[in-house]
Parts: sequence; structure tokens; C-alpha cells
Amino acid sequence: MSLDPAAAAATLAQARATRVPLPPFTATDPTLDARWAYDVQDCDRAARLASGESAVGAKLGLTSPAKQARMGVDEPVVGFLTDALRLDPGVVAGALAGWIQPRIEPEIAFVLGRPVSSRLTLAEARAAVASVGIAAEIIDSRYEDYRFRLADVVADNTSAAGVVLGDLHPGADVPELATLRCTLSVDGEVRHEATGAAILGDPYAALVHLSGHLAARGDALPAGSLVLAGALTDAEPLLAGSSYRLTIASLGTIDVSV
Repeated sequence: MSLDPAAAAATLAQARATRVPLPPFTATDPTLDARWAYDVQDCDRAARLASGESAVGAKLGLTSPAKQARMGVDEPVVGFLTDALRLDPGVVAGALAGWIQPRIEPEIAFVLGRPVSSRLTLAEARAAVASVGIAAEIIDSRYEDYRFRLADVVADNTSAAGVVLGDLHPGADVPELATLRCTLSVDGEVRHEATGAAILGDPYAALVHLSGHLAARGDALPAGSLVLAGALTDAEPLLAGSSYRLTIASLGTIDVSV
């Protein structure tokens, strides 16, 4: 019998609080699947909202073919965002001690101009976005050495730990997102480069996938929700004493020093 989702959510919450990583759940039960994992997420989200956090949006993960291949999956995963995950760049250094094995990665962020509850076409996804910007996502797996399978990472809310949001621009004023160049630099050295096409060929395709996920679960996002489309590059470890610069052409730059 599979581990009770509420118990799994409580175990992950304990790992976050104590900063003691876990072996993946699938090491004990390899039959655990995405349906079970999203049930764990539901329990985690309910507990966070009951504690006073507010839902602010959703995030996607495994949106690049390379990452999907490494995980042995053929579609992205979805997590949720709360206000407690929103961070200013200046507080990241102070928050470092509260994470287990944090990493940082560049993302394209959408703010919805209308509610989303049914599956969208690509054109409808573009029309649903009010503004676009750059974001720096902090991820922090609660599993030992970032070793996990699909069910584990979904249950862990796709490793969500924090979001630094840059300036936002009206969606209609932003160039074709798939063509925008992105760099992630550490201490002045460029470590990763990509274009927006790294996200499913077109970042708006991430919103299409999210809309289908919401529709299948009978869920919805209201207007004003924040959506992270997925990482454009591999993540870099957040190390004390280092400085990080994340840039997406036409969207802006985020500087984080720890």
C-alpha cells in the first residue's frame, strides 16, 4: 500500500524545517506515481495555506528535453507558489542557512491577465498573459544529493524554495520569447547560455501545458497569478561568498549575492 500522501507531505515539511535531507520515497516504493505525488502536493499546499500563506501561482519544471531525458519523462511537471516563496534579492544571503542544498536558475515569468481553468491553445496562452519578466528561482531538493525520481520531485513541489522576480513588461511589448538570449554568470564568469526556445521550443507552450494540467485536475488560476515557465539553463549551486547574474535579453537582469 502506498505511503499516505498526508504523511509524505509532513515528512517533507519536517525535512525543510530541520534541513535534514531524505532518501527518495521511491527507494522504498518504486511504484509511486505522479497521481500519488500530486496528492502529496495538495496536502502540502493545504497545510501551507492553513498556516497563513497565500497562493500566488504555479511553476513548471522539466521543461527542457535534456532534463526530461535525464528523468526519463516526456512532459513537464507542475508545482505551486505561495507568497512565502517570494524573495527580494537582498534577503537571499540571509536565507541561505535555511536551505539544504540550494541552487539558482533563470526563468521566464508570466503574470496572467485573465483566469485560466481550461486547456488553452498557444494563441490563447499568449493572449492570457498580461506581463512578462525575468525571475531567478531558488530550488532546494529535500532529497539526498538531488537523487530522486518523478514521483519524488513532484511530491517535493518540484524542489521549490524561493523566487526573485525582476521587472515586468507588458506582454504585447516583449519580442518573441523563443529568440531571447539568456545567460547565467557566477562571479563574473558565464556558466550557462540558452535562448527562450529551451523551454518546450516556445515558453508559451509551458502555459499551454499548465492549462491542461489545471483542467484535468479541476483546478484554476485567477487573473494576477504568477507562473514560472521553467528553467532556461541548468542550475548553479548557491554558495556563500559568490555573486550571480541572470540576464534575459529584453527582459532584464537579476543580481544575487550570497
